[in-house]
Amino acid sequence: MRRHGSFPDLAIAVAVVSGAAGMVGVYLDTAWHRTVGRDSFFILPHVFIYCGGLGVLGAALGSVTHATLGRAADFGGPILRLWRLQLPLGFAVTALGISVITAAAPVDAWWHDTFGKDVLIWSPPHLQLHLGAGIAAIGLLFAVAAQRGRGALAGAWLWRGAMLAVLVDLVHRGHFILAHYTMLDHARTPDLYPFLVALLVPVVLVAAARAVGPWAPTLACLLFLGVTWLIDVMLRAIEFERYTLTPILALPAAVLSLVFWGAERSRDGRGRARAWLAAVAGVGFVLAFVTIETAWMRWVVGRPWPTERVLAALPRVLVTGALSAWVGWVLGGFLHGVGSPGGVVTEFGGGGRARAAATAAVLLAVVGLAASYQPQRYGPSMTVDELGLVPLSTFPYQEAIFWNALLAEGWPSAPRIEARSEGIIDGLPMPVGPAWCAPTAAALTTALAGTRFGMEVNGTSVDLAPYPLVRLRLRDGAQCAWLGVASAFQRASQNRFVYSIERRAPGRELTTRVVLLVTFKDP
Repeated sequence: MRRHGSFPDLAIAVAVVSGAAGMVGVYLDTAWHRTVGRDSFFILPHVFIYCGGLGVLGAALGSVTHATLGRAADFGGPILRLWRLQLPLGFAVTALGISVITAAAPVDAWWHDTFGKDVLIWSPPHLQLHLGAGIAAIGLLFAVAAQRGRGALAGAWLWRGAMLAVLVDLVHRGHFILAHYTMLDHARTPDLYPFLVALLVPVVLVAAARAVGPWAPTLACLLFLGVTWLIDVMLRAIEFERYTLTPILALPAAVLSLVFWGAERSRDGRGRARAWLAAVAGVGFVLAFVTIETAWMRWVVGRPWPTERVLAALPRVLVTGALSAWVGWVLGGFLHGVGSPGGVVTEFGGGGRARAAATAAVLLAVVGLAASYQPQRYGPSMTVDELGLVPLSTFPYQEAIFWNALLAEGWPSAPRIEARSEGIIDGLPMPVGPAWCAPTAAALTTALAGTRFGMEVNGTSVDLAPYPLVRLRLRDGAQCAWLGVASAFQRASQNRFVYSIERRAPGRELTTRVVLLVTFKDP
């Protein structure tokens, strides 16, 4: 048994560090766009994301090269063959995932140029990026699992640590894809939010329990909580928009771990290998999660979920949690088998059963992801009366729909500017007024003396006289005056806001016309 380091160990170390850099980049990216706005492609978060991705890809391709050059015996687990290439299973899957991520980059750039800033991360290129990252992480998990008892990972605790590091990234993927639910806890719904958690989290935690041990799910979630706390400290230090630290997945994960721990202590000691146990653990996780979040929304957030909506959604959420856990049981069986002498045949009781389980798990995963698609249904454009316009004396300028006009090409000199904006319906007043900016406070005062604002909503003029001017300083130091008018009510709809800003210039009058296509979306 070789205990000194080998190329697979080095590749795993590079991939884990690069993946951690990518995780920091993902969290910083959303905070960046919420704080700074739409920026160039070459910003720090993108550097972290894509350099991290390139590091993981380099580790994967280096491993393929190493195996192809006659050192395939250094790798544990299956070695696939493609023409003359020798492909270690885990690293081959990782390379596939990074390829999916790389293909998302030009699509993402085109999407933002065409449609502007996303209010959610659920745009096709973002989902493609996270799908690729999830595939890459699962591949890396197989790569680590295959090295159990080999090289530098011969030590059990070091191997478990490497597995936990990758599992933390997978928990992060499920957490981050919750989008605004992790950013604005008051926007959490009693139906789609628990459904997404039930779909995305038990699969990872049950796989961890079967492949590593019963308390691996809880440890992974506790480590993830530490990561999110460090991210929160970083964002607070640089004065960026922050996420919430909830949901704390370690609490329901402990329920899941207790189920597996109890089974492992049973008389026959074979609890981890039972499929029905995974479903029970998934149901336990979901019940604990829904209970905790219901209490949180009632007593901490102050927006209690209606009991009838919680109960109506619960059967679907419980079934989803049980099936997600079963898929995790299959994944965990392959992870456990890839690094054990008996292989997956022993884990599943035969090659045919292993293939059938894998096929069923993939089909269930596809069906589950498809079920998460809930197309937005828009009603007619809103009327001014429906919007319930109210005065607003202060607000974060990043929440104003007109902020997208300030980021648009041609602002402020072009006579006509077109932009798009999206807003999540979260029950809070949404700033909808226009703005004008100047480099300094004095210059803004001078400019405002000869400036008049106009506003139309879907062809109807709005009297702006009752609304105050709200002065706000942007992060770049510019001073802006916003018309403090907000919409107290929104419904899912597509709307056309037209603003006119008339101002004096030496010897002439200038008018800037801004056409803002605004989409209000259900959470």
